[in-house]
Amino acid sequence: MNNDCRGQIQPHLQPGERLLAVCECETAPGVPERPVWLRQPPQESELERRLKSRLPGAVQRFLRPAEPKPVTRFERTMEGADQATENAFTRAAHGKGMNGGWESQAGQFLVTHYSAARLPASTLAVAFTDRRVLAFADRAKLWQTGRAYELQWEAPRTGVLGVRANPKGVLQRGRFELVFADGSWIALVASVPTHAEPFVAEAGGAGPS
Repeated sequence: MNNDCRGQIQPHLQPGERLLAVCECETAPGVPERPVWLRQPPQESELERRLKSRLPGAVQRFLRPAEPKPVTRFERTMEGADQATENAFTRAAHGKGMNGGWESQAGQFLVTHYSAARLPASTLAVAFTDRRVLAFADRAKLWQTGRAYELQWEAPRTGVLGVRANPKGVLQRGRFELVFADGSWIALVASVPTHAEPFVAEAGGAGPS
């Protein structure tokens, strides 16, 4: 277990809560892409806002982004169809990355991941305690050299059945599945492949799929 990662998670624990297992990971190939209805308009960075605030008012008004045009039902349908096709090709190449629809616990885990920020974090840390299961997102700024984890999602321990190792090929040697109480699951890949098996053992396996 990465000691720095563990150190960043410890402050989020409740009094008397014990950290059992942690694994740094990312969503596996085959996990559905961000759905059309979760798209977020581009947002200015704080630096951009500061620079614009120093410009003359007329220039600020000229640079102000136009109101986004509403997406028509036809455009949404076509984009959704394109995305469904792309997800199907990805599943064919890498295997299924999620079991359950967007309303399932796995789907809601992914919705939270996609909606927590304009750009989803590329690295996550999943932690099991004796009370909860937590997912942290790396929100490190460009000038930071290490990870900077922020709590992104949590569920009571009873809401997650456990994790099961399910390596696939060379690119997904560290693959494991986070299995929820409703039977849905999402596939993740350990940042260090050899960390997957110990994580499964420490967190508690969920049995065969």
